[in-house]
Amino acid sequence: MTKYPYFIIDYHDRQVIQRIIEKYGINQMDAIRTFISSKTHKLLENAELGLADFPSDAIFDMWEVEKITGDPRNSVYVRGE
Repeated sequence: MTKYPYFIIDYHDRQVIQRIIEKYGINQMDAIRTFISSKTHKLLENAELGLADFPSDAIFDMWEVEKITGDPRNSVYVRGE
């Protein structure tokens, strides 16, 4: 698996984690742990999948869908609907 440079992932991490904090009202450390340990984050790290080209809102949606369904690929951004 090819990984993106740190600064690309860091940008999305900061954006998505901030959205998690704002929407769910959890503290920063819990938000970081929740996102970094998610399947969505593992997909984001894989440069071969190209998720870093998605807007941060799409990555956040994938994370939310993962929390609901267990699979970030159920997101409309991935399914293309």
